[in-house]
Amino acid sequence: MNRTRVFLICFFLPLLFQSAGCAAVQPAPTPTQTLTPTPTFPLPEGAIIFEIEPTRKFAGTITGQGGTAIIMANMSTGGEAQWAPFVQAADKQKFTLITFNYLQPDYSGAPQAVLTILARLREVGYKRVICMGSSLGVSACGAISREPEMVGLVSIAGPNLTGVNSSTYPKLYIAAEGDRISEDTATDYRSAAEPKQLVLYKDTSMHGTTLFYSQYRDQIIKALVDFVNGLP
Repeated sequence: MNRTRVFLICFFLPLLFQSAGCAAVQPAPTPTQTLTPTPTFPLPEGAIIFEIEPTRKFAGTITGQGGTAIIMANMSTGGEAQWAPFVQAADKQKFTLITFNYLQPDYSGAPQAVLTILARLREVGYKRVICMGSSLGVSACGAISREPEMVGLVSIAGPNLTGVNSSTYPKLYIAAEGDRISEDTATDYRSAAEPKQLVLYKDTSMHGTTLFYSQYRDQIIKALVDFVNGLP
């Protein structure tokens, strides 16, 4: 073996072992993982986005961490802030309060919003739901009135409410006596199954949640708080 051949073997042989050693310690590639968010109960407090479809979403707010959810469906105007007096008074340890703004504030969009919210509550694991509607919101609550999670319903100056008459959970009907809608509210009350309660406020025609800013503010808030607290 000539000197040139010996030199080449001595030169390249260590490099081959070094290369093999490096290859041996290379970490195996980690497979890519797709993580699916796990629903949490109760829903975290703060802003929330509800999705009807990927391109149709609406915003809401979660307040409280209680085991019973209260969906508050708005009048056609005013937005979720109209429920602030009741949200402030409600027991945040006992209830999860859901306010929201309609994507479409009409007799088609409002029920769809409440159905979407109920679906999200089911996904998370809520078993007890109260729906509290004002004016248009009463029709929205009607969309879920026969669902198994329902344990109570509040109608504040709502139009004729269908689907609730045979429901045996407690129901509270409220209106201003001078509001023309009060006749519909009283009719719904008379046709509803027990247990039920009707409260008509005299000497005012204020509609729906505007009653929170009437002379009956304290009375109506107390009536709502007593109702939800007294549900079995």
